[in-house]
Amino acid sequence: MVGKPVTLSDREAEELRDAAAADAGRSSARRDLSLLLERGLRTKRIVALNRAEARELAELLTTGEFSSNLTLLQEVLLVALED
Repeated sequence: MVGKPVTLSDREAEELRDAAAADAGRSSARRDLSLLLERGLRTKRIVALNRAEARELAELLTTGEFSSNLTLLQEVLLVALED
């Protein structure tokens, strides 16, 4: 995440993946983000986001439609994107 390691639970990653996938038809950036999160979930490996993917994730988090508390992730993203 722009040089900042962040660990998500499977539930958090699944929720983010599903939200990104729901917008995949309208945004190729959301499609790419959902595929990246899916790969991380499937392989249980670390995935690295480029700056565009991190921006897209930060934007996705602003919708606030998540059952998980992703406030800390949003704060880390905003700080990382300021650099």
